[in-house]
Amino acid sequence: MKTIVKIFSFILLVSITLSCGEESNMDSVGNWELSTPAPTTPVINANIVLQDNLPASAVRFEWQPAATSNRFIIQYKVHVVTAGSTDFNNALMTLTPGNAGKNAFVETTAQQIDYILWTRCYPAGAEVDLEWVVVAKSIDKTTTVKQAFSITRFQNEYLPETMFITGGATEAGEEVAAATKMRAHKNANGINTNIFDVYTTLTAGKSYFFRNENNTLSKMYGGNEGTLQGCGAAITAPETGQYRVTVNLNNNTYSLMKIDRWSLVGDAVEGGWGGDVPLTYQGKGVWAATIELYKPGANAGFLFRANGDWAYLLKRIVSTGNADNTRGNLIMESEAAGMGKAFEDVAGPKEGIYKVTLNLASDVYTYLLEKQGNPAPTPTIIGQTASPNGDQVSGNFTFGDYNTPSELYLLADGVLVGTFEKDGDEFSSVKFWALQQSKTYTINSADDGSGTTYGEVNDGEMAVARDQAYKLIVNFDTGKLSWRYNNMKLFHWSDAPGGWDARQELLMTYEHPYTFKVSGTLSAGFLSKFNSPWDVQFGTTGNALSGTMTNGGENFTGIVANGTYNATIIVTDDFASCEYTFQKQ
Repeated sequence: MKTIVKIFSFILLVSITLSCGEESNMDSVGNWELSTPAPTTPVINANIVLQDNLPASAVRFEWQPAATSNRFIIQYKVHVVTAGSTDFNNALMTLTPGNAGKNAFVETTAQQIDYILWTRCYPAGAEVDLEWVVVAKSIDKTTTVKQAFSITRFQNEYLPETMFITGGATEAGEEVAAATKMRAHKNANGINTNIFDVYTTLTAGKSYFFRNENNTLSKMYGGNEGTLQGCGAAITAPETGQYRVTVNLNNNTYSLMKIDRWSLVGDAVEGGWGGDVPLTYQGKGVWAATIELYKPGANAGFLFRANGDWAYLLKRIVSTGNADNTRGNLIMESEAAGMGKAFEDVAGPKEGIYKVTLNLASDVYTYLLEKQGNPAPTPTIIGQTASPNGDQVSGNFTFGDYNTPSELYLLADGVLVGTFEKDGDEFSSVKFWALQQSKTYTINSADDGSGTTYGEVNDGEMAVARDQAYKLIVNFDTGKLSWRYNNMKLFHWSDAPGGWDARQELLMTYEHPYTFKVSGTLSAGFLSKFNSPWDVQFGTTGNALSGTMTNGGENFTGIVANGTYNATIIVTDDFASCEYTFQKQ
């Protein structure tokens, strides 16, 4: 029992002793001091000149350590601020020393500090007045000291590798982290050309600007009337719509191109090369639509065109398509040479109904064709189209599943029109046949109509939607009859700068057979040509108001007096030449 009492007494004594020691230490926490560190490097008012050829060189900040009266641990932070600033929360740079903040020095690089000054729009080579601030902290006490110095920036201006668009006018809104990345243009060697673009929606009356990174520490670019300004005012969006927004850092400009539509044009779609099948904007730089794609011939294809303008064409980059032609990479035709890319028309897939997706949101433009099904049978009408006034109009329909004959003929009301030329399972008219809306046509294995008539609809009888000169292809492998016709236009323009862009394109009216007419106001000294862009371009070196023109001939210079003229051409069935007349009224 005595032993137990002794042990209990010892434990009680130790407990009382420890309790008294902890209370004493707690009392002393508020009774100590933290001294102020003393800056040493860089010295007061020092100027540090950054060298372009030494971007990784160290910029060192060093100080005499602070001290505490009871040897508590001290940690430091260094802020670099503009001269006179007291807002350390928005410092240009905040640096934490090594050893968990306990070292009495910290380093950054010349490149890092030059970049920060660039984001604040100090020009290259400028001497910038700054202060560096040392904050010492121990437990709940802090002391602060600052010292003036200056930095002279690199002589060569920094050019960013990335650009983003952000702001309330954009699809991503005002959150900088959600900013939309722009596509960087690269040359044939893969080097950034300092030009960036993006396809996006802009909302009228709201503002947007550009940044080199999607964070708030990046450089902000504003601007006005096409001029880009670093740290400038935000830009106000014009009318709401989709735009191609381009930034050019070589000349500090920005530009907007309103995109009314991206569409498909070509002999694999409705209307052929004279058609225009639009896609619908889906958001975030993507357009899509469900479209019927045709296969009138082995080489049938299409391309993407903006706003119906032949100056803005997307074509496939050579060797990027897959085996069934349902995907590939695209490039703007006008940009291909500068980027070192070879291009081609987009080859059409097998016929059918496809979801067509055009993705202009990434660094590489792409298209995707996803088959949705097969089209319903179409009426057997040659020339039926929603785009009758295009330059080269084409279409096709199904005539049926038959064995390939050895010969094939076209008849009108039982009378021979022409003989098709055979190439395997395909028969071609080769030349353009003048067909009429008033007649009924059939294709037959005999020239007098006594053979097999091919066509599963209306006993093989085919109508013609409009009088025109048609080129026909009948393909027994696909069971398709394809047709094409040329609309002719009189091009009339000044040879002066800008004259071509301001040209007249007067659509001519077709009259059976092989005749095109138009009336218009023409100007003396202007150039003229009869075109079906761009396969047919009738011209001549002569300047008489009547004569012969050839496809590919020179610009016509025979209009020597202003006035209204009636122009007529009669073309050959291969469009190799025409007889022309101009009659002044």
